[in-house]
Amino acid sequence: MEEQKACLFCGKIVDGSFLYCPHCGYEFGEGEGLSALLEESIAEVSCDGEGDYLLRLRTLQELLANMERELDLIIRSSSKDP
Repeated sequence: MEEQKACLFCGKIVDGSFLYCPHCGYEFGEGEGLSALLEESIAEVSCDGEGDYLLRLRTLQELLANMERELDLIIRSSSKDP
């Protein structure tokens, strides 16, 4: 299966090899893809074999809060465009 990524501007799923979103024209930068984001997130919350789950949940909560802030910024900036 081909790797896919979500456009950070319009949110549509496109082929991972695309340099531009065919729906809105957004230019993708390096490392922008769902798999890269997931790998980065998993690396930040992985722990040793003991499994401090409360710490992992707090870390995930912080990551989600950061993503929500970024999404809010994207939505606000895109609504200012004519």
